Amino acid sequence: MPRRTFAALLFPVVMAGLLFTGAARGETPTPDTKRGTFIGPADLAALLEQHQPGDGLVVIDARSGNDYATAHLPGAINLPPESLRTPSVAPGQGYSQYLFRVNDDYENGPLDAERYAQVFSQAGLDADDTVVVYGSHAGKADGTVPLMILDMLGHRGSLHFLDGQGLDRWTDAGFDTTAEPTQLSTTVYEATPRDGAVWNLPDVLNHLDDENVVFYDTRSLPEFTGENKRKNTRGGHIPGAVRIDYAELMDKDHRTQSADRIVELHLDHGITPDKTVVLYCQTSTRVSLPYLALRELGYEDIVVYDASMFEYLNRNDTPVVEGE
Repeated sequence: MPRRTFAALLFPVVMAGLLFTGAARGETPTPDTKRGTFIGPADLAALLEQHQPGDGLVVIDARSGNDYATAHLPGAINLPPESLRTPSVAPGQGYSQYLFRVNDDYENGPLDAERYAQVFSQAGLDADDTVVVYGSHAGKADGTVPLMILDMLGHRGSLHFLDGQGLDRWTDAGFDTTAEPTQLSTTVYEATPRDGAVWNLPDVLNHLDDENVVFYDTRSLPEFTGENKRKNTRGGHIPGAVRIDYAELMDKDHRTQSADRIVELHLDHGITPDKTVVLYCQTSTRVSLPYLALRELGYEDIVVYDASMFEYLNRNDTPVVEGE
């Protein structure tokens, strides 16, 4: 099985980092429109020409095991959604799609970096690897969630997402698939989790009136207003939250908008790089698209309220606003 000397990529990519100039507190950022996180089939093909999977490059199919077994990219490994978060359940039935927490303390515990390190070690990842994820479109559990988690864990290598509907876009571009599974030899993944990347409910409640914090609701308008409660006991949003439906960050083909458009959209809503930006949706799935987009554009203080509205709206002691 292939493994494992990391070689510097010759293919030029620009990854998450300070792509803003003048991004200090109170200043207006200027975007750099070069993109690197969201790539197309030709970009991925170029990476595959230069590196065999397992030799500094890992391609992750984030779909279900059945979908992977039917057809996938040559050399891709499979990490289905259930391997990275708790199962999806109805309100009152447990913790739905939560990130793994230390001691399984899903209400107060920090991110369980050790458990994630074991998952990625078994999968054959090294923290210096270039990682490409594909599956459904961005903002899905079988899409960008694995990349969000890797960024939270302080992954040192480049992180990429095959933009749009991954496998369909790959085959539409004329590239081949295979049903032959790939398994990489195990590694020792070194997680260095980013401080403060995940918030719990006490963190949220303690910052409701903090002018340096912006709560970013990534749900649809009916969810935000409370018209659609999503089987929660209550509907509405966190007081003071601003809303950008995550779908607005994509075009009709589910490909991410240009960097200029994403910057404009967020600045128009007061979501600026000088703020602590707290993302939430129903189960911290849709948040993975704006998380990656803003991290790529230089926003450093990006936080995910992991339990999101699945927790917040099914309690009777949290302040909620209905309507716009």
